Amino acid sequence: MGINTVVICVAALFSYWVNKGSFKSAFTTSLAFIIPLFTLIEFIMGLLMPSQLEDNWGIIAILCLMAFNGCLIYAIAKRSGKSSQK
Repeated sequence: MGINTVVICVAALFSYWVNKGSFKSAFTTSLAFIIPLFTLIEFIMGLLMPSQLEDNWGIIAILCLMAFNGCLIYAIAKRSGKSSQK
């Protein structure tokens, strides 16, 4: 259950990053749907994963989804920054 707490905290940080960032409105709207979707998938994986820490597929999958979500937000932040400076 501790992993689900981490999932919710990271999702809150990602949402805060999106809301405080200077993204274009289309990016903000799409991320408002993508972040909760990834969070729901990660939360369900956290409920279904085995309890041992060694060779745990759930932790690996959750970390991969979090990394993908963070990279997506970072790429959108870079894209929004370039287009707003022109």
